[in-house]
Amino acid sequence: MTLLTWQEKVAAKQAEAWAKIPSEWRLPADILQQVESDKLDILDVPANCGILNNQELNITEIPDATALRDKLAAGELSATEVTTAFCKRAAIAQQLTFCLTETMFPQALARAKELDEYLKKSGEPIGPLHGVPISLKETFNIQGVPTSLGFASFLDRPPVGQNSALVDILLKAGAVLYVKTNVPQTMMTADSHNNVFGRVLNPNRRNLTAGGSSGGEGALVAMRGSLLGIGTDIAGSIRIPALCCGTVGFKPSVGRVPYGGQTSAGRPGMTGIAPVAGPLCHSMRDAEMLLRVVFDAPSDDMDDTALGFPWIEPSPSASKKLKIGILPEDPRVPLHPNMQRSLAKAAEKLAGAGHQIVDLSEQIKYIGAAADVSFRFFRIDPDQTQLQHIRNSGEPFIPSLRFTYDLEAKGPEPTLRDLFDLNVAKAEYAAKMRLVFLDNDLDVILGPGYQATAVPHDTFGVPNYTVLANLVDYPACVIPFGRSSETDDAAFVRSVNYVPPYVPETVEGAPCHVQLIGRRQKDEALVQHALIVEKVLRS
Repeated sequence: MTLLTWQEKVAAKQAEAWAKIPSEWRLPADILQQVESDKLDILDVPANCGILNNQELNITEIPDATALRDKLAAGELSATEVTTAFCKRAAIAQQLTFCLTETMFPQALARAKELDEYLKKSGEPIGPLHGVPISLKETFNIQGVPTSLGFASFLDRPPVGQNSALVDILLKAGAVLYVKTNVPQTMMTADSHNNVFGRVLNPNRRNLTAGGSSGGEGALVAMRGSLLGIGTDIAGSIRIPALCCGTVGFKPSVGRVPYGGQTSAGRPGMTGIAPVAGPLCHSMRDAEMLLRVVFDAPSDDMDDTALGFPWIEPSPSASKKLKIGILPEDPRVPLHPNMQRSLAKAAEKLAGAGHQIVDLSEQIKYIGAAADVSFRFFRIDPDQTQLQHIRNSGEPFIPSLRFTYDLEAKGPEPTLRDLFDLNVAKAEYAAKMRLVFLDNDLDVILGPGYQATAVPHDTFGVPNYTVLANLVDYPACVIPFGRSSETDDAAFVRSVNYVPPYVPETVEGAPCHVQLIGRRQKDEALVQHALIVEKVLRS
């Protein structure tokens, strides 16, 4: 029997994926040429390509998933017409940004038909997410669908035989699952790029990264090929695509959303920093909607790592005027002018709305050091299991892996003593963060999720500002706020070493953002605080 090369396996997988997009959903060559020559903005393609009819365009332009859910539950829209619209728009997004790995369009339409029939017979929706299309990161397992994680060496694996725990919860709630989304090689870099499914492009500017590791979700949600998607986060992998693509992203505390049953690139039994799953969406109320459903599900019956306690309604004081600490700048990665301006404006707006702002610059001086500890955890596997998956097929490493791994294995092998030391350091940072909240009586910390907006491909580097929340297991979220503007940002240019280099014309118009950090296992309070902040910033 002739063994296929990794290139031949990839070519076959790509041909299979292309064949699953109906011919009438494929973009005309002239549209693609206009995009390639920058004569047509990617975000404008769905309304101008002729694939979506007016009804489908209107459905996919509904402001958020909460509004869509309400229309479905009221019978104003059928699950079939909603699913058709989002399948078509997801297909458009894929052809422009390479955001998808697997499509389940026929299965999704069959599911939608079943939901419509149930609603017609019973007069009631099947669950709180009845008919809502939800996209999933590639790591999630759906019975009968392959999970390759973008590794050529995983392409020989058969379709999975069992759903992830969260998949079962979403299905029971009435959701329609229709696509899985693209990821980086190893899941451990902020550039969603692999040799199987290609590089995810940012819909706002194709020259910029879409973020990672849930970059396919970020691009798809920004393209409105999905109003609500699920990503995972171990160093910022929900929040980074959100800030790069201009969406909301919420990283819960460990154990609140079931993580079990996913396919992992890492070594089983890894310890240190635990990954979490959470939503990317268009509003904080969408994040709340999803988290309420999942928190209230019996997740501990499906996943031994899930805590299984329900949504805990925050006290009325959670909606009071907030006391907000400002996360200081890490001198190793100074804020770019666009983010410095955006954060200053956000603090000004919040203070103007009556919220108290607290300077934490003298109390948090360890952002970079905490990131160093975090990435030592990520490199603790002496066998480099994630890199071995790449070596197994002979495919090349993607460029951005250089920020995460010792690709040539020239450094000393990690020891058990190293792991003990890292656990001690992690506990020390957790104690420091707890005292920052308590000593200042803070409700929430506001700061950057990254020192810049999305940046050119393969330059994102280490996510110092997001991984802190992972290290100490605090919930955190990103909310889009403003856009990069060379004119407005000029007054904030400083004589500092910007990392990566600040080149204003390359990021013009890219989304800016704020990150909010709450207390561990107080996710509900962070949701309520974030709703307040979002309302002020959008006013």
